[in-house]
Amino acid sequence: MKAAPLLLVLAAVLDVAANALLKRSDGFRQWVPGVLALLLVVVAFGLLGIALHSVPLTTAYATWGAVGLVLTALLSRTLDGTRLTAGAWLGLFLMTGSVLVLHR
Repeated sequence: MKAAPLLLVLAAVLDVAANALLKRSDGFRQWVPGVLALLLVVVAFGLLGIALHSVPLTTAYATWGAVGLVLTALLSRTLDGTRLTAGAWLGLFLMTGSVLVLHR
């Protein structure tokens, strides 16, 4: 399935969105973002399951993790003002390159 890498990226994006909503839920004190987070996680894992029909688990997990880390770092930088060191940027770059190599 040619769409599998795209499904993996979409699953990771949904997982990051779920984590952001989970933070906004304030430990589920705010129930709407908490419930939305749970729903997004279910959809994300569903997409991951579909992608696993044609992508090896190791590649899928590496993709999920890398996309999640990169997006979380960028989101934290944008929303929370988290500063990334040169080493952190290098690590994100190398991780992204590694995942691209896995998909070749």
